[in-house]
This record gives sequence, C-alpha cells and structure tokens, in this order.
Amino acid sequence: MKTGLVVALSLAAVVLGGLYLVSTLSNPSLDPAILARDLGISIASLATGIAAPVLHRKFTENPEGTE
Repeated sequence: MKTGLVVALSLAAVVLGGLYLVSTLSNPSLDPAILARDLGISIASLATGIAAPVLHRKFTENPEGTE
C-alpha cells in the first residue's frame, strides 16, 4: 500500500514537473529571476519524483537475515 502511494505521488510529481518545464521553456519569462525560479521548481519536482521511489525502496528493505 505505501509503495503504491509513493509510486503514484512520484509519477504525479514527474508529470507535473515535466509539464511545468515544457511550459517554462516554450514561453520563457523575460525576467531572469522568474525564469530561474520556474526552472528550479520544475527541476526540483522532476528530481523529487525520480528519487522518491528509489529512496523509499532503499530505506524500507528488510535487513539480511530477517523476514
């Protein structure tokens, strides 16, 4: 159950981050601070969406020798 929720939320983060990145790149702001903010938000969303399932799997693995 928890793994499915992590995967679903990660997929949502990747999709929304990708859409936000495409939107930012297709119509960039003329203000460099706003452009940097938008790119940072989209890249952080993509990175979080990709890293969350990997980290969840790593930290929920059973230690060797236990069930």
